[in-house]
Amino acid sequence: MEILVIDDDMPTVDVIKNAVNWEKFGIEKVHTAYNISSAKEIFANNPVSLAICDIEMPMGSGLDLIKWAREEKYDAEFIFLTSHEKFDYARQAIEYNASGYVVKPFNADRMEAELNTAIQKIREKENSQKASQYEEWYSGNLTYVEESFWTDLLLQRIIADREIIRKESEHRRLDINADISYRIILIASGNMSLIEENWGKNGTGQYEEELQKTVADLSGGEISAGRCINYHVKNMLYTAIILEEYSGDEDDNGIKDDEIESAGFDKTEFDIGDVCGKIIETSQEKLKNTVTIYISNLYAIENLSSARVHLEELDKNNVASKGKVFRENDEIVMSSEKGHMLDQEEIRLLLNEKKKKELLNLLKFSMESLASKKMLDAAALNDIRQDLLQTVYVYLHSKEIQATQLFAGETAENLERASTESLMNMVRWQVFLISKTIDYVSEVEQSDSIVQKAKNFIHEHYMEEISRTEVAAVVYLTPEYMAKMFKKEEGVSIKQYISDYRVQKAKELLSNPSVRISDVATNVGFDNFSYFSTVFKKTTGYTPGEFHAMTTGAGE
Repeated sequence: MEILVIDDDMPTVDVIKNAVNWEKFGIEKVHTAYNISSAKEIFANNPVSLAICDIEMPMGSGLDLIKWAREEKYDAEFIFLTSHEKFDYARQAIEYNASGYVVKPFNADRMEAELNTAIQKIREKENSQKASQYEEWYSGNLTYVEESFWTDLLLQRIIADREIIRKESEHRRLDINADISYRIILIASGNMSLIEENWGKNGTGQYEEELQKTVADLSGGEISAGRCINYHVKNMLYTAIILEEYSGDEDDNGIKDDEIESAGFDKTEFDIGDVCGKIIETSQEKLKNTVTIYISNLYAIENLSSARVHLEELDKNNVASKGKVFRENDEIVMSSEKGHMLDQEEIRLLLNEKKKKELLNLLKFSMESLASKKMLDAAALNDIRQDLLQTVYVYLHSKEIQATQLFAGETAENLERASTESLMNMVRWQVFLISKTIDYVSEVEQSDSIVQKAKNFIHEHYMEEISRTEVAAVVYLTPEYMAKMFKKEEGVSIKQYISDYRVQKAKELLSNPSVRISDVATNVGFDNFSYFSTVFKKTTGYTPGEFHAMTTGAGE
């Protein structure tokens, strides 16, 4: 808090400033002024909460200052100093809402008493202002407050105890009934990296907003925004909708609201299954994403977080039936006997023969067959992924191709990571894996293209320290196989080729009359001039200096 002491008598200002223990009142800074003009300038440039002001001064009175402060909307408290008590002064001070006054000569005890009163008024105003600001914020952010509550409840940030949940909702001033049952509609949007393929990098937030709008529109506004919560589990995106139980009677078929429920919703107005089906269709058409929806049973409010986890488990194991609506008790995966997943021998045979189309058709048929028998879940897809990776890596190793480098990169990593999330994602990854494998093996067998890539790398990096290992890594081959292939095509080793190319570039530089011979070695990748001279003479028959003089006439 900052205050201002104003008096045309400098000794009085000094006495006031030094006689009071300001820290005791939470006052951090004391400004001083000796006339109204200076005081106005301090008000304009500092957050003054309290002014202690002489009421009678020759260049403008304290009443003039408080009148100006009120007109300029400064809400500071005022304590006036006066040489005598006058009713007229007191009346005018009251009109401008002054806090009090102290009669001169200055008395520290009286001043501290007035300070207590003034500061209490300041605190009351601050609290009132904060309360008013909170009320304004709360009324405009009720949706956010409710959404935060349900998010905290579902993600177990609120202890799963009914009384604790009730008190927390009351603390957040939400009208939530903790004694009725609720159900969750869980919309599974899938892997965020795949969503970003259609929505752009960092486009997940925009997708979430559009999905919430879709839910609100298709439900006719019956699902409030505060009960439609987006959240992430690792790289998976979920949207949870919270619905209250419906207290209606049984329908004509004897089915209670167990089929369709929501607080106060008439069944003919709000059919959960119908709305969920429309959400799936709209997401596919407009949001360019396949969503799967899971409808939970009814749960007590304290059990909702457990229900959410169970629905996520259903989604994790539902790899073959995406883009549908499921109720919690639906049997998504029936068979736990996976048996033999893929025909490894046939896969190896088709790989060796580089029959890409036939191999992809085999994998597609195998996956569809397993799905139709309900033998696919997340664990089964993981087994398939591991088996296929092992088969491909062994095949590439036999071709002396470094698989880990061939499949390095964000695209390969994202596809592999997402492959166990759904049948569709698994097929996408298989197409990528097999296509890249067979295409690259075919390219390697056309050795001239691989050797040319290696030579291009050398031409671009000859001025750096490079080895055959680095050259081999560029074309994903083992160093030994790369060396063998290179020598077969070029007739020299990779090391000799690098050395010869450096000498060639050095000859070009040395043909320039203005070049410094000592700089040439460094510019072509030699870090030792003596070694450069030895290599250069061995290759050309001349020292660098002799070659420079011969080609430029520098010695004539």
